[in-house]
Amino acid sequence: MSSIYQPVGRDSHSTVQVGDYLYMWGGDQPGLPAVHNDEEKQSICSVVEVCHLPTGTWVQKPTTGGPPLGVQAYAAAVIRNEIFFYGGFCGHDKCYHNSLYSFNVDTFNWKELSPTTSHHGPKMKAGCGMVALCINDEDYLAVIGGLGPIDNNTPPQPGAQYREEAYQRCNEVHFYRLKTDEWTSPTVTGDRPPPINSFTLTSITNTTAILFGGDIDQDNESNDVYTFEFANMSVKCTKLSNPGGSVQWPKKRSSHSSVLINCSSGPYLLVMGGIGGYPTKDCWLLNINKMEWKKLTKIPDSVTEMIGHSLSVWNETQTTHWIIEFGGKGNDTTFIEIISSTGDLVVQSVLDINEYQKRRIKDTESDKDILDKKPQKGDLLRLFKSSSAHYSTIGTALDVQVDDLLHSPMLASDKLILVFQRWIDSNRGVTWRTVLQVCEDFPDQLGQAKAEVEGFLSSDRARYNY
Repeated sequence: MSSIYQPVGRDSHSTVQVGDYLYMWGGDQPGLPAVHNDEEKQSICSVVEVCHLPTGTWVQKPTTGGPPLGVQAYAAAVIRNEIFFYGGFCGHDKCYHNSLYSFNVDTFNWKELSPTTSHHGPKMKAGCGMVALCINDEDYLAVIGGLGPIDNNTPPQPGAQYREEAYQRCNEVHFYRLKTDEWTSPTVTGDRPPPINSFTLTSITNTTAILFGGDIDQDNESNDVYTFEFANMSVKCTKLSNPGGSVQWPKKRSSHSSVLINCSSGPYLLVMGGIGGYPTKDCWLLNINKMEWKKLTKIPDSVTEMIGHSLSVWNETQTTHWIIEFGGKGNDTTFIEIISSTGDLVVQSVLDINEYQKRRIKDTESDKDILDKKPQKGDLLRLFKSSSAHYSTIGTALDVQVDDLLHSPMLASDKLILVFQRWIDSNRGVTWRTVLQVCEDFPDQLGQAKAEVEGFLSSDRARYNY
C-alpha cells in the first residue's frame, strides 16, 4: 500500500490546470450525503485537492466563501487565476442547479456570481459543457447543452431544442458576460447539435471550441464532432460525421474525457474512455487542422476503460506533454507522457503516481547535471538550425567575435558553425545553462530554438549522451 497521499476516488468531477498546478473539486465520492445541504456535505465540498505537477504531489486545502451545491457533473472553465463552475447535480432527488461560481486559486475563496433560479438563464442542468472566451478583449463564458428536470425549470431559450424522456435534454447556447454579470442568448447558425449531454467541450482558441460525443437519447450516444466559432452575440456551428469506409473514427460514447494538446504541428484533441453501451477502453487523437483521427496505442485498458473520470494536460515543453487522469474508478492518478518532437504524437510512458514521482526526482537531478555539461557542437547546430540567421545575436550573447562575419559572403549556417566553434574554444561558460539563458534573453529571435533545446535536454538521448 502506497503511503503517498492521493485524494479519495470519485467520478463526475473536473480537474483544471492553472500554471503548474491541478485543482480538483467535488464529484460523486464515498461519504457524500444524498442531501441538498448539511454540515457533512459542506465539510466534504469545502476542500479542494491540488496537485503540483512538477513533483506529482497532491495536497488537500480548505476553502472559504461557501462552495456550489451542484457537486456532480458540473461544468468548469478557467480564466487566468479563476476557475468557474456552472450547474451540476446536487446529489439527491431531481435537484439540479444553474448557479455560476468562481473560485480564486490565489485566495482559495468561492464567490457566487449567479444564483440558482427557475426564472432566467440556462436550464438547471448537469452534463453540459462550458468554455472561456475572449471576444473583443472581453471575457465571456459559453455554456452548451446539458440535461435537467422537466418541471420547475427556466423558460425555454428561443431557437433551442428540448427532448423529454425521464429528464429533459437541451441544445441551449448561452453566454455569460463577466463585465456585466448577465446571461445572454447569442444567434446560433450552422449545424447546431441536437439536444445532448455528457459530451466534452474543449477550447481550441479564445474564440473556438470543439465538441465530441455525448448522449442524444436514453439508448444512443454520438460520435460526431462539432466545432464552434464564437463572435459578439453569435455562434457558428460546423458538424463533422464519420464518413465510413476505411477512415479511422472513434466509437460512439458519452461520459468520456478530452483535452487539447498544443504542439508545433498544430492542436490535437485527445479523447479517452467513456461508455457506448459498454466501456470503450480506447484513446484517440484528432488532428484538428486536418480533421483526421488516429487511435493511440500503448495505453493499458486499466487506464482507458474509465467512465466519468477527469483528464488534464500539462505541456511541460513544446514536445513533452503529460496527460493526467484521475478517478472514474478508484483513486489512482495516472500520468501519460506523450512526445511530439517528430511531428507525430506518440505515447512515451504510462506511470502511476509512485513511478511519476520517482521519475521527477531523477529527472530533476539529471537535468541539473546536464545544464552544467559542455554542449557538443553537432547538437548545437542541429537545435539552432532554424535560427542560423541570428548568428550575430547568438555570437554577441556568447561573447565571441562576430564583426568579421557580418560582411562575409559565407552562408548564415556556416557563420553559425564558426560562432559555436569560437565559443567552445573560448572555454568561457560553455554549458547548456548558458545556451538556455541566451535563448531566454532573446525570445523573439530564439523562441523556437529554446523549445528545441528544452525538448532535447528532457529527452533520453540527452541523458544518455551527457
